[in-house]
Amino acid sequence: MTAMMAVCMIAAHDEDWFRDLYAETYRPLLAYASRRVDRTTADEVVADTFLTAWRRRDDVPDGAERLWLFGVARNVIRNAARSSRRREAAQHRLRIASPPETIEVIAPPADDRAALLRSALGDLSEADREVLMLVAWEELSHAEIGVVLGISANASAIRVHRARKRLAARLDRREHADDGGTGESNVKERRRRGQAAVEHDEPHQPTQGSDDSARKAR
Repeated sequence: MTAMMAVCMIAAHDEDWFRDLYAETYRPLLAYASRRVDRTTADEVVADTFLTAWRRRDDVPDGAERLWLFGVARNVIRNAARSSRRREAAQHRLRIASPPETIEVIAPPADDRAALLRSALGDLSEADREVLMLVAWEELSHAEIGVVLGISANASAIRVHRARKRLAARLDRREHADDGGTGESNVKERRRRGQAAVEHDEPHQPTQGSDDSARKAR
């Protein structure tokens, strides 16, 4: 076999591998990107991620290709976000001399649970948002999240636990503020979810004896 024949066989094998990779991971990769950036940017992220996979064929782990691609896409999105922030900073400096008219921002209804959740997520750090999105949207296990983030499964579990606590705290604060500080909406929501933690908040039910005493007093 000549060197040229060997090169051609390797190239054909890599092309087959790449076609299979693309067919199996395109949709989940596009969904991953679309949940984090707009659709146009998501398409660019997917293209850049597959280009990286082609160039770094030997770095793609067998059996964990999708998770590896998620990790690459995450870095592509972060790089794009940094570039976007730099552009926005430059545009802001240009607008300082003639600022636009103030636009009133209308807050979402207090009973809009999805809006409250999005707002609470927005208060979290990028790292906390990412692990929660990997759990809720990508439905990854702690071990799989560890592959995406390049950390151990145990470290991944700790990050998820802490991120959930921080999200719950921010959500509680927002619900508390929206109901005027009474905490009533938070209690109602916890009851709907059947959480035993609020059992002490249930109104006291009078006993039969107390009813009889009340009637005698009248």
